[in-house]
Amino acid sequence: MKKRLFGLTLGILFACGTLHSQTSMPVPFGSFEQWTTHPGYSVTVLGFPMNLYSDYSTPNGWDILTYPINETFSFVGNSITVNTSIPLAIVSQETGYVPNGSSAARLQTFMLNNIVTGLAYAVAAPQLDTMLTQTVFPSILATGTVNFDSLFPLVNTLVANTDSIEDMLVSLAYTDVNSLITGGISLAGFEPSRLTGSYKYHSADSGDNGAVILLGTHYNAVTHQRNVVGGGINYALTDVTNYTPFTVDYVSLHSFEATFPEQAPDSLIVLIVSSASENRQQGSYLCIDNLMLWHDSTGTVLPDTCAAITWFSATPGIHDAAINWSAGGIVGSYEMEYGVAGFTQGEGTSVYLTNNTYSLTNLDVNTSYDVYLRTVCNDSIYGDWSSLQFTTLPDTCASVLNLEIHDMVYDGPSQYVLTWQSNSEPDHWEVVYGVQGTDLEQGTIVTTSESHFDIYELEETGVLAHNTSYYFGVRSVCENDVYGDWEFLEYLTPCAKVGAIVVWDDSVTVNSANRLEGYRVTWTDTNNTRWYVSVGDPSNPIPDHWNPGEYVDEPIWHLPELQPNKQYYVEVVPLCGEDNHGELDWVLFTTNNIGIQQAEGLNLSVYPNPASGSCEVILSSGEPAELKLFSYDGRLLQTIQSNGGSVRLELPSKGVFLLQAITASGTTTRKIVSE
Repeated sequence: MKKRLFGLTLGILFACGTLHSQTSMPVPFGSFEQWTTHPGYSVTVLGFPMNLYSDYSTPNGWDILTYPINETFSFVGNSITVNTSIPLAIVSQETGYVPNGSSAARLQTFMLNNIVTGLAYAVAAPQLDTMLTQTVFPSILATGTVNFDSLFPLVNTLVANTDSIEDMLVSLAYTDVNSLITGGISLAGFEPSRLTGSYKYHSADSGDNGAVILLGTHYNAVTHQRNVVGGGINYALTDVTNYTPFTVDYVSLHSFEATFPEQAPDSLIVLIVSSASENRQQGSYLCIDNLMLWHDSTGTVLPDTCAAITWFSATPGIHDAAINWSAGGIVGSYEMEYGVAGFTQGEGTSVYLTNNTYSLTNLDVNTSYDVYLRTVCNDSIYGDWSSLQFTTLPDTCASVLNLEIHDMVYDGPSQYVLTWQSNSEPDHWEVVYGVQGTDLEQGTIVTTSESHFDIYELEETGVLAHNTSYYFGVRSVCENDVYGDWEFLEYLTPCAKVGAIVVWDDSVTVNSANRLEGYRVTWTDTNNTRWYVSVGDPSNPIPDHWNPGEYVDEPIWHLPELQPNKQYYVEVVPLCGEDNHGELDWVLFTTNNIGIQQAEGLNLSVYPNPASGSCEVILSSGEPAELKLFSYDGRLLQTIQSNGGSVRLELPSKGVFLLQAITASGTTTRKIVSE
């Protein structure tokens, strides 16, 4: 899962004389266009796969924190061995209107239960370090291979010192960076003065913020350590809905502490952190794109001509547009003029800029604009004008993002919830659902102001049928009844839960090993035709303890030999497809003492037996009793109150029945055959 920068060599852009006059260079993979998908991890329990975590993707050239796990857990008498590294980051591709190229990186702040699946988390959480289960983690991207045990405390140190770049750098002055992050950006003589890029941010509540951190390092040939010699941080990446330019200035450690030598960095580490607030918020996210390093020369004699604009782009929104560009050499500033398409230069809106990004605001909807840009070297030397045209977006609703189904309960029955996110601010959302394969017009539409929808409530109220594929769709609804596009996914409902689990003692016998024989379990289930049934000892849920089970095709299972006078549980899991099963149900019961077959002094007689349609039931004790007649698969057929003596019992059909007599003295059972 961890990646290294495989011999990445940085080309030099915009050379202008000597190496030190180079003005800019891209951060490797700083536009987040290439991504790699990594496989998830699952284990098999009771014949069923249990996912630990699902597939995930990371941008090429960047690394994330991972947490190694090599543990053996116990679950319902089964041994589960986990040998993997959990990815401690939620990073995904942002493919909306990004500042550069076709994608950006989206980092989300999370807790461990956002990454580990529900059942796996419920099993493992009691045995994990509480730091893992209670901490709200920022997602972190790094230009190098990171070490969790060292880097995560470092990030906490950096966040605690964000008010002072001096405190941050001094706190790291004697740190061997190789113990934290291996690799980084090889500068090859390039001296960075700042890093620029574009971002947007969403805090889960309010007041959270992201950060971009720079650590300049220099290799010490005497100590063989890679020491921090400078750096920078921009921790003011707060809530903004559209991509906005940002800058991180690079400052040398020597400028704060003269006792540290003035050293140019030979490598640079970039850390992107989704939450730099001391009160991290689960669900906050930071989007980053178009990272570029710059060298601002001082004391350089400017040429008598100004460098040209070499790259010029616009990313329009509904009422705004992000403008980005690069120049082919050293410049002092830039002049921009813009207006509605076709305007005469000199009559538009002019701005003078020192950065290479600018956001146009308060633009008209679905309108074309012309933008002109040129470099400025001094009051009389300008570069040539470059131009571009763009059109703002129509006033429509944006489609929802990251439509997913989550199991929101980790220590009980599954409760599935449909969730989504939005890159706009709609008035509300519409959710539609129906049987897979039917038309959208036949679906049910529900309006909600929350970015989630409780599927489990439809299951509990019987609206959704068991073992059936449904589609769920969500779209945004904005002002003036403007709708976004539907986004869909499929959901297969689980099997129906079994009911009326009953454990029966059929004329108990004892074998030579003092084990009881003759117990069986029945259940009612009119929806499914296959089940997995097992029995276990709740007082000894350890891996090597006896816990046999098997698949059955009828709702009856004969239990193996049991110990006398002992408590057991029986579990029944319904199966209704190759990859579909229902909610587990279970019942506790206690076996008889050896030799005690019925209540003392209570004799239950049935005559005739076998019977033909009816029979006489006689209780020798003569005391009042409640008589219950069951089918052989455990269904209660009728109940009769007896005042003692004999009772005439009408049998409903031919077959085998069980008659149970309950008195103050105890309970006894007899088998009745009707021919």
